[in-house]
Amino acid sequence: MSWPERRLAFQVEYDGTDFAGWQRQADDTPTIQAVLEAAIADVVRHEVAVVGGSRTDAGVHARDQRAAVTLFHPIRPEGLEKALGRRLPASISVRGVRDVPLDFHPRFANGGKTYCYRLYLARRRHPLVDRFAWQVPWALDRGRLAEAALGCLGRHDFVSFASADHSQVTTVRHISRIALTDEANGVMALWIRGDAFLKQMIRNLVGTWVDAARGRLDAGSMGAILAARDRQAAGPTAPGRGLTLERVHPRAPASTTRRD
Repeated sequence: MSWPERRLAFQVEYDGTDFAGWQRQADDTPTIQAVLEAAIADVVRHEVAVVGGSRTDAGVHARDQRAAVTLFHPIRPEGLEKALGRRLPASISVRGVRDVPLDFHPRFANGGKTYCYRLYLARRRHPLVDRFAWQVPWALDRGRLAEAALGCLGRHDFVSFASADHSQVTTVRHISRIALTDEANGVMALWIRGDAFLKQMIRNLVGTWVDAARGRLDAGSMGAILAARDRQAAGPTAPGRGLTLERVHPRAPASTTRRD
């Protein structure tokens, strides 16, 4: 029996340690997208294409990734959620499955994202922390770290912090919030909210800020690095394991103007 086309949206939480990022690869390399597609196809008995709201890199985690899929199956949203819970590995979880319009795309339904990059200062590894934080063995000046980070607040051309193989038409982005907090086990958390981000942008920002905090760069040089529009002007790329997509913010409804 043929069932009408329908679109379902859902949230995905995952530990990205053992995956080559979100996006499906040409070979059998394990990715979040590929694992989700295989699990959903096993439930509905036809091939599916899952689209995500963000393409996280290898080793990067997500607490609130958004995704959508088109089905030709009558399964109820809560039924799909339960079925996926039995098929997905322990490192991936789906929640909040719901019907949405056929033209819904999670990338165009978000009003910005909040990421968190976690790091900890130690000369010896902490295995229970390592999967989600970058071990930094150097002494860091917290004040210099904060100064460098806040130097990137606002709307700028961030091409100096983009991956060399980025494909975005424009490299102008707006970072609306940066905060530095402390968590358990000596972890320092850098919270970054923006309208959108370039490929590896946050990891390149963090690598540069850490270089400033350890005295290898002038903490006040972020403006000059931005103005250079050259990836070589910035610091190294921080490891993927420290980065988590914490929240995808809903897009604000379009305002209406009343005319009397």
